[in-house]
Amino acid sequence: MAVMREEHCCSVTLIVVGDDLDPEVVTTALGWPPDQSWRRGERKRFTRPDGTERVFDSVHDRGGWKLFTAGDERGRSLHGQVAAWLERLRVNGQAFRHLRDRGWEVELDCFAATSECLGLPATVLGEFAGLGVGLALTFSVGEDVSAVESAAAPDPPRPLTPPEA
Repeated sequence: MAVMREEHCCSVTLIVVGDDLDPEVVTTALGWPPDQSWRRGERKRFTRPDGTERVFDSVHDRGGWKLFTAGDERGRSLHGQVAAWLERLRVNGQAFRHLRDRGWEVELDCFAATSECLGLPATVLGEFAGLGVGLALTFSVGEDVSAVESAAAPDPPRPLTPPEA
């Protein structure tokens, strides 16, 4: 009987964005250095796996700060990566509230290009909400993931505004 190998093509990235975001403030508040950061008005850029950089003509309309999943967690399922992030986020709860108080958006950006399952009970969703951390989910099915290059590394979309009361 053949053994099936479970393969995951997913990632979870912590992203902080804001009109006046200063990446150094985020780094100081969280105590973690970013994998990517930018200020509003800087040109968008993408670093390829071989280390070369592509610089685009477009500029960022908001400042941003990104931290990717830790290297030893990248082979985990989407659910496993989200669970690992939640453990990390719990330690910095006050820092996330401080960032949100500045008007900056904090979210875990979850991407899956393979069949994945992400079940989040209400208690876990409540923890994310209590930390002020949103979840963004992107599912990309049917593409050869190895052939896809991030096209301009777009800024995360602005959230929907709740209806006025």
